[in-house]
Amino acid sequence: MKLNQTALGFILSRLSKRKKGNQDNQNTSEKENFRKQFQGQTLSRRYSLLACILFMIQGFVAILGAAALVIPDLPSPVPYEYGRSVHLGLATCWPLIGTMGMIYFYTVEALNADLYSLKLARYQFWIVSLSTAGLLGTLALRIGNGREFLDGLPMFYAGISVAILLGAYNLIQTLRKNKQRLTPSSAIMTGGMIFLCLLLLPNLLNYTNPVADEAVKYWVVHLWEEMAFELITSGFIVSFFIDSGLAEKKDMERWLYLEAILAVSGGLFGTGHHYYWIGFPAIWLLIGVVFSVMQLIPVGMLAHLTYKGLKKHRPMDRTKKLTLWMILSSLFYHLAGASMLGMTMAIPWINLYSHGTYITSGHAHLALFGVMGFLVLAGSFAILSHGTVLSRKSYQWGIVGVLFLNAGVMTMGSALLAAGFLQVYLWRVLEMDFIQVIRLIQPYLFTRMAGGVFYTVGNLLLGWRIIKAWWRTREDGRDPRGSGV
Repeated sequence: MKLNQTALGFILSRLSKRKKGNQDNQNTSEKENFRKQFQGQTLSRRYSLLACILFMIQGFVAILGAAALVIPDLPSPVPYEYGRSVHLGLATCWPLIGTMGMIYFYTVEALNADLYSLKLARYQFWIVSLSTAGLLGTLALRIGNGREFLDGLPMFYAGISVAILLGAYNLIQTLRKNKQRLTPSSAIMTGGMIFLCLLLLPNLLNYTNPVADEAVKYWVVHLWEEMAFELITSGFIVSFFIDSGLAEKKDMERWLYLEAILAVSGGLFGTGHHYYWIGFPAIWLLIGVVFSVMQLIPVGMLAHLTYKGLKKHRPMDRTKKLTLWMILSSLFYHLAGASMLGMTMAIPWINLYSHGTYITSGHAHLALFGVMGFLVLAGSFAILSHGTVLSRKSYQWGIVGVLFLNAGVMTMGSALLAAGFLQVYLWRVLEMDFIQVIRLIQPYLFTRMAGGVFYTVGNLLLGWRIIKAWWRTREDGRDPRGSGV
């Protein structure tokens, strides 16, 4: 009897071990499939992480530049004019790299299929990284071409163009490979990448005509942010709103179509308010105003959808809540700083006085970082913390970082606008001496520097929060469901 019991126990033990082994093999197989399926999303994390690192560097560069503006004798290894170029280069490059990560991550998610070529995505990352490092490094060493806003050496812009071309080709082939799974968001994000390339390529050429040179420059300075970046980030917004329950899929797709149409038409023709001042016919002033008004429509519609979604009081985890705080910050600046202020500045008899003053600089800070910066940060955070749940302490520090960033942007933008209004009145209305006007607006520029301090504090707090999320999920970049940060 005892022998039979022992034999039965041995058989049951072997069967249990075999069953457990089969389960382990099945789990391993599932993990491998999961890694394979989301390898494109794993690669997107590299872009998001690099974008956050460059974002943190920009905080220090910006505050040093603001200090050098009001304290000209401040010792610095980089002169102000080149420091400004580094600041503008960073302000362009880190959102570009961040949107590259966003488009890969959310295209894979939308199609439920991997990228056409992971190798191309890796090449693209290293090309854009090295080109950005070369661009910023040479500017810091006082080597540039003297062209405002695009001051770097052409070879580095050529490298960035190659990276964008590789990305566009990879995305087009990905969509072709998955025609049956094609979604509006994946197609529109790919269109945004194509526009990034088409708008940058003409800037690799030399133009003897200054009007042509200025015109193609604004295709990057203005159209990247108001058209190409908007098309890419709209895919992230759609994904987040549907996933978090803030809006229905059909409502977000309607908004997406409207956003795509008005971003392209409004961006292309809304840039016309710049053209008159560089030698184009006066009709472009009217065209610029009309299409600047049109850009308000999708922003207002998104604000309405957000308001309706928040009224539902759907429960969200802390990770989504912190992402939503950044999206709401972006939406506020999109309404107030970019659309309303930009539309007002485009009115010809206002533009006559405000063009080329600190009003333009205030608008740029509110529109570029306020709108696109917060959106790229939200997308990068969502990617690097995907599947994690923030602890209460981490969430609170993240909120503090967002509040400091908002305080910094609002203080800098308000101070620059106040300086600009005073500059217009004293210089262009009362016709005071330019140097005397600069002395009188110095207090506002000091206030702008104080805003830079707030911004840098928030920059470090939120940047560290995002990097910490990456560090906790860095092992394989997969969706670490249920893990906490």
